[in-house]
Amino acid sequence: MPMSSIPIFNRYAREYDSWYVNHMNTAESEVRAVSTLVPRGLGIEIGVGSGFFAGRVGIPVGLEPAMAMAELARDRGVDVIVGVGESIPFRDLSLDYAVMVVTICFLDDPRKTLTEVYRVLRPSGRLITCIVPRNSEHGRYYMELGRRGHRFYTAARFYTVQELKELLESLGFSVNDKAIAVLSRGVGDYFEEPRLVELTEAENYGFTCIEAVRRDH
Repeated sequence: MPMSSIPIFNRYAREYDSWYVNHMNTAESEVRAVSTLVPRGLGIEIGVGSGFFAGRVGIPVGLEPAMAMAELARDRGVDVIVGVGESIPFRDLSLDYAVMVVTICFLDDPRKTLTEVYRVLRPSGRLITCIVPRNSEHGRYYMELGRRGHRFYTAARFYTVQELKELLESLGFSVNDKAIAVLSRGVGDYFEEPRLVELTEAENYGFTCIEAVRRDH
């Protein structure tokens, strides 16, 4: 997360968290998608935010730079470490999995954070990265909000599925050729069951989760 964004997420933490209440159907669709991929074992959510996903999915540990967000996550029962993804406070090869839900778009240096994730994952450990694809209707909608000065989305940089795949592979991850995706019907609050789709199709969905496995260089 850009350092300049942390005060915004601290000041407006409850407003950010209220999105899940105001968009209950969409949020439930996203939870189902994340739940489909999260494995058993010791894991962490990088950029855990208010803990909405970690609390629902059962991810035991979260890393979050904004203290006000971390406090909300703790209220949801998540063991939160206040820190940044560019310096994950875990030993090498110590975690079975890591999850990043709409976190990549708020990072100054995604490569540095993903390099850290690779470091802390055990051999064959999994990284689940969920994004709003840039070319989806949702991606275009949020980018337009950012251009209009939205307090959260002005700081966001959205990526395509292909860009994320190439970045992960360049760092030593093997990317699954299928993804879990939801929200195919445009922007709006509605529930949709997750779908297993080809990675090449995933750009068309509003919320896409990509699975990558740590391989040895």
